[in-house]
Amino acid sequence: QSLDRDISVLRQLTLPEKKVDNNFHYIKELADAKNEFQFIASLFFVSYKVLISSQDMDACVFSPSCSVYAIQSIKKKGLIVGMLEASDRLQRCHPGANGHYPIDSKTHKLYDPVE
Repeated sequence: QSLDRDISVLRQLTLPEKKVDNNFHYIKELADAKNEFQFIASLFFVSYKVLISSQDMDACVFSPSCSVYAIQSIKKKGLIVGMLEASDRLQRCHPGANGHYPIDSKTHKLYDPVE
């Protein structure tokens, strides 16, 4: 019940409702959290994406972006494994990673989805 209340409060904030990062909806991802831990971890990455990362240029070399990857990984694989995969992804996010990944035809970035 409190999770539903928290989500309704988030909807009133200025989080983007539009589709970004290959049709990724921030509010929907938070609403789909299976438990409080996933919600809090996802909220951390959404807050980073909206408040901090949006102020810089689009510097992530991957599609989906590292913060979106982290949220999807936590949702799909659980908190511990998801955080480990997010950490691994952040360590791989640099211009020298070009030769190991296919190019996304829509974004022209390296394509590395959560598997």
